[in-house]
Amino acid sequence: MDKFTLSRICAFAGQALLESLAVKAAGGREAALLKGPEKTMVLLRIREPIRRGRFYLGELLAARCMVELGGVRGAAVLMGDNLDKVRSAAILDAAHSGGFPGFALVEPELLRLEEARKAELAKEAAEIRKTRVSFQALEDREL
Repeated sequence: MDKFTLSRICAFAGQALLESLAVKAAGGREAALLKGPEKTMVLLRIREPIRRGRFYLGELLAARCMVELGGVRGAAVLMGDNLDKVRSAAILDAAHSGGFPGFALVEPELLRLEEARKAELAKEAAEIRKTRVSFQALEDREL
């Protein structure tokens, strides 16, 4: 699992589940807080589709945290203001980066969460496709 996938899973997972997975992944190690958890603002930068130029759309409320777990640093930034959730995400990041055996135990559960999210998105996309309207132009024709 790469860091991007882990971050996406943490963003969509529930707080209680994420906390329990972080405890298992830590494997009894105590996480030392290096920074936060704290609320912050993040500039939301997007790319304009025509000229491909970048610009700032606005600010986004986020929570961030940095921990040290067994000599390995982990960090997380999540949209919103859930400080407990971002702390758990940082612990999971440290366990992932350190290759801790506890992370290998929770990785299948994290991957199941990702598959459930993908299935939910596919179901939602199928519902949206049902509402698609096809327009056809009527032309003047001679019979």
